[in-house]
Amino acid sequence: MTPVNFNGPMLASLILAAILQLLPASGDWILWKPNVLLLATIAWVLYVPTQYGVGFSATVGLLADTLFRTALGHYVLVFGLCGAAAYMLSRWLTYFSIFHRMFLVLVLVVFAELIQLMLFSIWDIPMTLGHLPALALTSMLLWPLVDMLIIKVNLSHR
Repeated sequence: MTPVNFNGPMLASLILAAILQLLPASGDWILWKPNVLLLATIAWVLYVPTQYGVGFSATVGLLADTLFRTALGHYVLVFGLCGAAAYMLSRWLTYFSIFHRMFLVLVLVVFAELIQLMLFSIWDIPMTLGHLPALALTSMLLWPLVDMLIIKVNLSHR
């Protein structure tokens, strides 16, 4: 049996996520803007862990470093650790309900923000976590859409 190639849909979803990530938001709404690139990465790692794992997550983190103009390695670490957590849980979470996967996204977004807080504190850059509840809520509410799209792509290629 030949392996299924998801490279086209994966690239399309990452390009769409990067475009959505770069869309400007006003000052009040910037706190509610989820990291769509992280959500797309988590979705691909959860549903196709044999092809997209921690290395894929770190590579998308490198893309995020260039998009957000942060120090190289910042988002590589954040995406790599979140991808590793999603990879370890991928065998179970694909069978769980959407609410359990939404809770996982909530936990991973909080985890990613805590890693970023740690990195910023190492570099003596002040950062607060006042935006965390809004970011976690919007990421959790956006997850069913991302989840549904990746599941549709996954099922149509099988």
